[in-house]
Amino acid sequence: MKFLIINGSLTENEKSNTYTLCEMVKLGFEKLGHECEIVTMRDLTYTNSTEDIDDELRPVIQKMFRMDGVCFATPIWWGVHSSHIQAFIERMDAIDDWTIENKFKPLYCKVFGDIVSGSGDGFQHIHGNLYNFATMLGMTVPPSCNIESAAQGRDTILSDEETIGMVKTFVTNMSVWAEALKDQRVKQQARHTLDEDS
Repeated sequence: MKFLIINGSLTENEKSNTYTLCEMVKLGFEKLGHECEIVTMRDLTYTNSTEDIDDELRPVIQKMFRMDGVCFATPIWWGVHSSHIQAFIERMDAIDDWTIENKFKPLYCKVFGDIVSGSGDGFQHIHGNLYNFATMLGMTVPPSCNIESAAQGRDTILSDEETIGMVKTFVTNMSVWAEALKDQRVKQQARHTLDEDS
């Protein structure tokens, strides 16, 4: 199975709590025998838009279609997800338009999870927004595929038992559900549209 983590941290990787969590999740997937890639949005040159634009974000969006699962990782910024994650959501609007025009959801049977780092309120609000976005595009959110780590600092995060437990649950459930969706032919049998003629 192949998984993609979109890291929306605004902090450089070496200092980022969010990136530390991304590394833990990547290692977890790899220990289960899966492939996992982290893409850090702050390293990309991209345009904020709801249109499909030929920039460094386009190949990342296209890569989602070849993955079995997608994870968004973000710090809490004043109770909400980061501006990079919001920019990614806005760019996916072109995919949403495409699904309406073509009556097919190309992200059906991809599992979705989110990773949130921070010590303030906002975990549940962020989960709700991101889950709503994912399911509207046809992705499946398995149970307990969210990480809420209030631990601060790389060493603390890496040794925090609660965070470690959430990472283990996250990668296990993402993997199991991705495999089940693929094996059970859900993509072939589920409805992709509300079109009355189908």
